[in-house]
Amino acid sequence: MEELKNIVREEFSKVFREEVFQEERISNKDASEEVLNRQNFVGSHTYGEDLGDLGEMYAAYSYGEQHPLYVWDGVRWYHNNEDYILPDGRPNKWTKKHLESLRPNSETQGRPTSFLIKIIDNFKKKHNIGSNSHTDLAPGEK
Repeated sequence: MEELKNIVREEFSKVFREEVFQEERISNKDASEEVLNRQNFVGSHTYGEDLGDLGEMYAAYSYGEQHPLYVWDGVRWYHNNEDYILPDGRPNKWTKKHLESLRPNSETQGRPTSFLIKIIDNFKKKHNIGSNSHTDLAPGEK
C-alpha cells in the first residue's frame, strides 16, 4: 500500500510540474516581443530575463547560460554570431532557429559567445548577482 502511495505521489508531482511549465511557456515566435520589451519569459528551449531585475541588462538564451542569443547592455543590443556546437562537433540547428525567432529588432551587433558571456559575467559580478532565475536545459531535453 505504501509503495502505491509513493507511485501516485511521484506521478502527481510530475503532472503538476508539467502544468506549471506549460503555463509559463510561450512560443518562441511570441517571445521576440518579450525580448524586445526586455520581459522575463520561458519559451521552447529558450528563456530571457532581466538580470537581477534591475532593468540594466537583459539576456535571452538558447538552452542556457552557455549560449546567450541576445544581450541588451543598457545601451545597445548584441546578438550571438556563433553556432552552439554540440558535444559531437555539429552545430545545433535549433539554436539557429531560436536566434531567428527571438530577434528583438534589426539593430543588433554580432559578437562571439565569449564576448556575450563576459559582459554578462562582469555585470553579475558588479551587482552581486548569482545564478539566473531560469533553469538551463541541455539540448535534446524537455
